[in-house]
Amino acid sequence: MTRLAIENVSVNFGGVHALRDVSFSFEAGAIVGLIGPNGAGKSTLLNCISGITRPTTGRVRLGETVLSTLNAADVAGQGIGRVFQHPELVLDLSARDNLLIACHRSLDYGLLSELLMLPGVWRREREAAQRVADVLRRLGIADSADTEVRSLPYGHRKLIDLGRALLMDIGFLLLDEPIAGLNDPEIAHLTALLLELRQEFGFGILVVEHNMPFVSRLCERLVVLDLGQLIADGLPAEVLSDARVISSYLGEAADA
Repeated sequence: MTRLAIENVSVNFGGVHALRDVSFSFEAGAIVGLIGPNGAGKSTLLNCISGITRPTTGRVRLGETVLSTLNAADVAGQGIGRVFQHPELVLDLSARDNLLIACHRSLDYGLLSELLMLPGVWRREREAAQRVADVLRRLGIADSADTEVRSLPYGHRKLIDLGRALLMDIGFLLLDEPIAGLNDPEIAHLTALLLELRQEFGFGILVVEHNMPFVSRLCERLVVLDLGQLIADGLPAEVLSDARVISSYLGEAADA
């Protein structure tokens, strides 16, 4: 089974140590929560995994492939999907068209074939359209397929962003605060959906989130960062009762 490994990763921005010798790994099929106070280094770590930030020292490895030497596009090509906290969608296009854009990587016909509209082009376009229809149905937003994104509720936009990742044939999915801005029914829908998708497709999930009830329901394991260092790693019940975690994060969250 494929493993995503973060190995002794440190990131320095000038004199700021955003990450300090962080190591953990998980396999495809696992759901891991990455938690910690603001400024702990969570987003920096997601950026290292997805190729946006290059580690100062250490490496990120997918199986035998070292991801930390690749750019973001090539990391995505290795099957690492990233869903950001705020969806970056084309607002004046429909939900369907936003997802079709995500299929571009798999439409491997050449420019000449496209200009001549050869049979292979039509076949691949039909296949892409069917994949998008399947994803919209799977997300539960097929009724909104032809609606401009600007007219859709925020929860639907988050689902479209997730759909773009699903169309990349991912092995691992990185989620950055996926329920920020969602109401309770939308959170319940997303929780059930992620569990179903993991079961169906077998990809691993690493999720950054501050909502502890959501994290506890979704994740089988929690990894905790504080000031760029890993301070806990284990089952949710164990981690959430850890004195260091309570002191550095949960106490702060409770006060807030």
